[in-house]
Amino acid sequence: MTNNMKFNIQDRIVLDEMVDTFKTEMIKQHHEYDLDGKRPIITKQYWFQMIEQVQEKIDNFTTVKALKQSKQYR
Repeated sequence: MTNNMKFNIQDRIVLDEMVDTFKTEMIKQHHEYDLDGKRPIITKQYWFQMIEQVQEKIDNFTTVKALKQSKQYR
């Protein structure tokens, strides 16, 4: 079964916003851990690595036009 569906501009706007929001909240959470002297279960560096891998997968399933717009406005 092949999947010819690709994320269009509208899809990509939503996905970009979700990824950016997740990153922001993860950074805030890790800052709170630092202030409270706690150690997170998953390190910030590991989260960034995983986010980068997910972002690459999203990019691979995005139309050329939508990817160009995403890179222009992010």
